[in-house]
Amino acid sequence: MRARNFADGRVGVHGTVGPKNRQTTVDGWVDWQRQLVYLSVTDGATNKGLVQAFPGVIAIRPGALPDAAPAPESARRSAAPGASAAPSDAQAAPAGKPPLTPPADGWRVRPIRLDDDQQRPLDNLVTFLFLLARKEADPAGPLGELRNQWVRKDTFDGAPVDVLLGPALPPQAAPSPAPASAAPSAAAPASASAAADASAQPSASAGVSASAATAPRTEATTAPTGDASPTGQADPAGTVAPAAASASPQPSPDPKSLEANGGAVGYWLNGDGALVRLETVLGSGLPTTIDLQRGQRQEFVRTAAIGGRDNAPSEITKAEAKVLAQLRQRNLKARGGEVTVTMPVMPGALRTAKGWLDWPRRLAYLAVRDVDDESYDVLMHADRTGVAVRKNGKRVPEEPPLPAPTGKWEQADWVELSASGEITDLDYLMYEALSLAANVPDDAEHIRKHGRRLRVDLLDGKPVGVFELPTAVEANVPAGLARMRYWVDNTGVLKRLELRTATGGFAQLDLALDKRPPTLPTKVK
Repeated sequence: MRARNFADGRVGVHGTVGPKNRQTTVDGWVDWQRQLVYLSVTDGATNKGLVQAFPGVIAIRPGALPDAAPAPESARRSAAPGASAAPSDAQAAPAGKPPLTPPADGWRVRPIRLDDDQQRPLDNLVTFLFLLARKEADPAGPLGELRNQWVRKDTFDGAPVDVLLGPALPPQAAPSPAPASAAPSAAAPASASAAADASAQPSASAGVSASAATAPRTEATTAPTGDASPTGQADPAGTVAPAAASASPQPSPDPKSLEANGGAVGYWLNGDGALVRLETVLGSGLPTTIDLQRGQRQEFVRTAAIGGRDNAPSEITKAEAKVLAQLRQRNLKARGGEVTVTMPVMPGALRTAKGWLDWPRRLAYLAVRDVDDESYDVLMHADRTGVAVRKNGKRVPEEPPLPAPTGKWEQADWVELSASGEITDLDYLMYEALSLAANVPDDAEHIRKHGRRLRVDLLDGKPVGVFELPTAVEANVPAGLARMRYWVDNTGVLKRLELRTATGGFAQLDLALDKRPPTLPTKVK
């Protein structure tokens, strides 16, 4: 079943989580080969949102959708020759499903949490969806030793199906400790979680595995009898009725029980062995039914908050290396401009910033807003020696005021800040942005040897190359996993700087070079 899911790649998802009086509806897709889930979520009439996730990381965009036209087809093509295009304008999402090209703003990102007492059904759901696919077939021997059950014959969309009870987490043929190479590398970006780094690798699409400790929280379901309903009639929907969670679960369930393997799940398989419905309990009092719409195969776009459009990593050409070697020189000549920052922060908050970057004077001045809590708003001033922050305790203006206010500035030297371990993702992003201007070229051969072109993309309607230039400590990091990404236009000037943050998602710093910065304060005090 899981091998069939992986081979099919992408299917529609529609279902409900929770009892009827407080039910959440989900509608969207799971793409098993890209390891990506995209859902619209409705909890009642007004509470709506979007969810995208890959193993280890979830991005949530609460609220109603903006009215936005789909991106043009040319914006969605991969840099890889012959790669399929992302959704075309003619390919509309079916009613109820999220837009094929997600809105760019409003995404909160955080690591998926399955290991604490807080109930997070969306985390459980997306993790369970990832577990439903594997490149190779599961070993029949260990699976057959479990207390699985064939429940009954039924119909789904008018076609016959078999309903079975099986484990949420299939047993492995020969459990063994993970090889040393699977441990997080010391060269991996320190800000990203190990789960986020591992799942972002292209090779991860070969299949998801998990231990019982990291499996989603499902609970045992019981096979219904013919008189399972209060009326003595079979449930007209033909569902497997999940049982309520036990108040005193056994501390050590039988290893061959379904409870010891992630919990029991009701699997509906059609005549071709394809999964069309599943039923489980995602936590206490959260019965869940998910239909897999195998004809819904629309291709959708990954939001920039978790990495953006699909990468097609390639070596940097000599011509590209020459352009990148002169990047700092061209930036210095461009002088700088207006800066806009989008920054996901732990534990799932979102901050935005607006201000200016002056490359010749190595100065940046920003007004930073927390979208949800204005008490975190600050003014930020950075130069070649360090960074200063002024806490307002209330909403800061959209742009930083000039002249800069005096008093209450907290200053830190870059070297001391880095050594203390208290440097934030925003500090790191601004430090890198300030460093990207110089009057001497970089080593083109070093860039060609160690850098990578991830893809070609569009930004503000113009083509850009998206590159990684790994640092020395990232020498062994696979393509796509370096901490910084550089978006460079055809004139060889930086247009966007991306940073992989502690959330597992990405921050973006966008530059509008046609909006020249005013005279920024050299120092604040």
